[in-house]
Amino acid sequence: MIEGSNWFKWDLHIHTPSSIIQHYGSDNNQTWEKFIRDLENLPKEFKAIGINDYLFLDGYKKVLDFKKQGRLQNIELILPIIEFRIEKFAGIDFGNLKRINLHIIFSDKLSPDVIQSQFLNGLEQSYKLEKDGNEWNRAITKESIEELGKKIKSSVPKEKLSKYGSDLEEGFNNLNIDEKKIFELLKRDIFKDKYLIAIGKTEWDSLKWSDGSISTKKSIINKADIIFTAAENDINYYEAKCKLKEQGVNDLLLDCSDAHHFSSSKNKDRIGNCFSWIKADRTFEGLKQIVYEPDDRIFIGETPELLERVSLNTTKFIKSLSINQIKDYKDEKDVWFKDIKIPFNYGMVSIIGNKGSGKSAILDIIGLCGNSHHYKDFSFLKDDRFLKGGLAQNFTAKLEFAGGEPIEKTCQVKLINLLQKELGIYHKVFLKD
Repeated sequence: MIEGSNWFKWDLHIHTPSSIIQHYGSDNNQTWEKFIRDLENLPKEFKAIGINDYLFLDGYKKVLDFKKQGRLQNIELILPIIEFRIEKFAGIDFGNLKRINLHIIFSDKLSPDVIQSQFLNGLEQSYKLEKDGNEWNRAITKESIEELGKKIKSSVPKEKLSKYGSDLEEGFNNLNIDEKKIFELLKRDIFKDKYLIAIGKTEWDSLKWSDGSISTKKSIINKADIIFTAAENDINYYEAKCKLKEQGVNDLLLDCSDAHHFSSSKNKDRIGNCFSWIKADRTFEGLKQIVYEPDDRIFIGETPELLERVSLNTTKFIKSLSINQIKDYKDEKDVWFKDIKIPFNYGMVSIIGNKGSGKSAILDIIGLCGNSHHYKDFSFLKDDRFLKGGLAQNFTAKLEFAGGEPIEKTCQVKLINLLQKELGIYHKVFLKD
């Protein structure tokens, strides 16, 4: 039994201390511990994150290791995302225009080893140094990128070296990935339906609208599944989205933190600074649904309307129903549910099962826990078989509401007036054979 789609925050653009460019500090145990604690202290509405580092999976693999050790219990889904800076997209050459940030969002069902062997290992790039015209042609590894950066910096006058970053950063800043190779590798059957493409709106926005670039600019954004932005606030987000609509291009815009800093930083690009709520299962397949139903599944702001209603009426929304068999009850033929917990969605609930599988029993039990005295109207629980004086004979059932209040009915304790006021349940519940 699954809870179904609910509203939670998703931040799909978090860099780690292993990212080529980041501002957490040195890539060491102390920095990583602080980084993991920061993620663990995210508000409870954060349930899905994307570890989005440049070119490599080192950060994602380390986050998974922490998860396996029992950390990050607050996060249900961690997706691997690889970010590239490219000069072309879908065969379009930008010329002297700014590079685009291209993000490949992979399914978490793909192991890091598969992504590494079937995708990253297939990338290589050539670079021609301006000073001597020699070509740099290597597989893309941190060592080879550092070598490229070192060669580039060797041609820089000493008095200007202070303006340059580390060998790794400079190599990365001058590395131009061939987008044709990226998409060629993604065509492998192992990646079918297991990735999404996102581009950065900031870099795309900097491409100039001119007679020669209009079609180029539109083609870039329309060939992506999702557009990433890191807005200062939700007002700026909606202004950006309206602008995309006016331009007649793909406006499936997600706000993400683009975190390079800890949450304590005043910098906009910090952990937790994300306004995107997504109504979906916390799975990669759930994320894919926003491509088809963006208006119904994406909310940008403080709290979606449904969750506001829940917070104001915590005793009117069911969170879960637990049913347990009484231990000394011996008649197994009368036992329909044994030690189960059924999660409820705060929106629409659909109970699906074959005839006689217990759909009506669940509704009767909800009514029983809700202190209903209309036992004669129950379709399954009857005085002559399962009830005695309005109390269950063979099970204990507990109804938990959004506010955490447990309402329990057993055959051993007669509970009267469990709710201070008449129970009102806003759920839409459908039964289907």
